[in-house]
Amino acid sequence: NRRSQTPPTRQPTANSRNALPGTWSYSSPGVRFEGDDATADLGAQLLSAALSDQLGKIYAKVGLTPGTGSITFDRESGFSASLGEQKIEGKYTYDAETHVVSLSSDHEKLKQYGTVSGRAYIDGSALQLLIPATKLLEIVQSVSAQSESLAGVSALLANYQNLYIGFSFTRKE
Repeated sequence: NRRSQTPPTRQPTANSRNALPGTWSYSSPGVRFEGDDATADLGAQLLSAALSDQLGKIYAKVGLTPGTGSITFDRESGFSASLGEQKIEGKYTYDAETHVVSLSSDHEKLKQYGTVSGRAYIDGSALQLLIPATKLLEIVQSVSAQSESLAGVSALLANYQNLYIGFSFTRKE
């Protein structure tokens, strides 16, 4: 009986603490429900694939398709990202034990949000970079002319607590 599509959390090691720095190539939308609630698990099973499909369509409208975007985290707490039409630079912090990642940028359309906290899950050469669904949709709507395509997804996602959405990446060589 599988409880959810969420992989088990591993204890961080010295290697996992240093696993985030590097360049990662966008591969697909990321969707993850958190919490021990059985409703969240059922919701994860029923909605993850559908949400990922919808997010993929939205991301494609702003030019983000597999292989076209990337994010680089350096060892001095800086990051740079090319996600569709947007180029973003800023600072980050990452706690491997809690998976909490915080990003901040002076990008003209993003600085109003200050520091945005989310989750970074690393498993080998795969990274999921996720933030609370309502926050990501708010940000995407403010930086994109495609906000009308988000209306239906926004209404659906507003009903789910502990839902994180974002991006899945694979490590570049």
